[in-house]
Amino acid sequence: MTSTPAAITQKLHIPALTGLRWFAALAVFFHHSAAHESLPDPVRRIMGAGSNGVTFFFLLSGFVIALNYFDGATRPTPRSTWNYLIGRLARVYPLYLLVLVVVWLAVDDHSNVSRFLIQVLALQSWHPSLVVTYGINAPGWSIGVEFFLYACFPLLVLALRPIANNAKALLAVAVAAIVAAFVLAALFQHFRNGLPATNPFSAHRWLYRTPATRLGDFTLGMVAALLLRQAKRSWPASAARDRVLSPLLTWLPLAAALLLMAWPGRTHYYASYDAMWMLPGVLLFFGLSQYPQSALGRFLSTRLVVFLGEVSFAFYLVHRPLMQVVGAASWVDDSFMAYFTKMTLLVVFITAVATACHFLWERPAQRFVNRWLRIKSPAAPSSRPTTPA
Repeated sequence: MTSTPAAITQKLHIPALTGLRWFAALAVFFHHSAAHESLPDPVRRIMGAGSNGVTFFFLLSGFVIALNYFDGATRPTPRSTWNYLIGRLARVYPLYLLVLVVVWLAVDDHSNVSRFLIQVLALQSWHPSLVVTYGINAPGWSIGVEFFLYACFPLLVLALRPIANNAKALLAVAVAAIVAAFVLAALFQHFRNGLPATNPFSAHRWLYRTPATRLGDFTLGMVAALLLRQAKRSWPASAARDRVLSPLLTWLPLAAALLLMAWPGRTHYYASYDAMWMLPGVLLFFGLSQYPQSALGRFLSTRLVVFLGEVSFAFYLVHRPLMQVVGAASWVDDSFMAYFTKMTLLVVFITAVATACHFLWERPAQRFVNRWLRIKSPAAPSSRPTTPA
């Protein structure tokens, strides 16, 4: 007997994953920041690899959405499918649209209305031109990818439903998704090596920013969520096993991701666009979910970190235009102490703006969209006997 979606959401609510979102957004921020020459080379390379934060977002979307919606989506109705899509739209679009319009009005030259309309429809990630994809507010490209993945979720549920309780089959799908990503990267390495990101045939376009090739991330996240549900139901309690697996499934994948980010050879391989981060990502999500009382899980579940995770989407959307407004790129010419102080204050400033956006617009807009566009369940008939008038 399967649990209801509501029960799954309550039982498997994982604050550490919310906290983890903050660090993924912060990684993207550092990727867009100029590294000071006084920083050690490994730190500079870690900053440069921060674009992998979007891979963690796509993996995490599949993971969390599967935990919340998978069972309900196995028995879809027009009402449940509509409400799922409205819930996803409410989650990301109102804030995305607000930031897009504000940046367009304040910064853009308004000369390319068609580019603006493409951004409004969140179709820029399908466009072959990097200028269009990253136009107006560059981080917004990933929202187009998210919309595509959200739309694919009901179909992926139908594909995974026959093996949802078969751990071996799920593991086979997970391995296939990772291997496929590495094979695709190797093919681009061999046949399209050296093409700049502006080239429509480049690996940057097809491996990094094209929605279709991010299906592997999303599917892998979904599979990890289904494996987690089985582990929650079937793993017997074992203190000895948990002492071993808890650090292996939390600190080890985190350390692996950081070591890969600091690896000097990383930039030579197109797998660094996506495939390289898939396994560490899902292992980390699985470990934090299975062992919420691990040291890393407790840290990511603290009230402050969870709060930062809740405003991380706003932080992600507003950080790039705010960096441009304050001229952060020029700070590399300052002394290291001045650079460090300005960067710290910038993170605080962006977080403050993100917090305001979250509470004054993001949450109210989500409630508004859900209240007015979701189809409510029919009222249950009263169980009290009626009396004649």
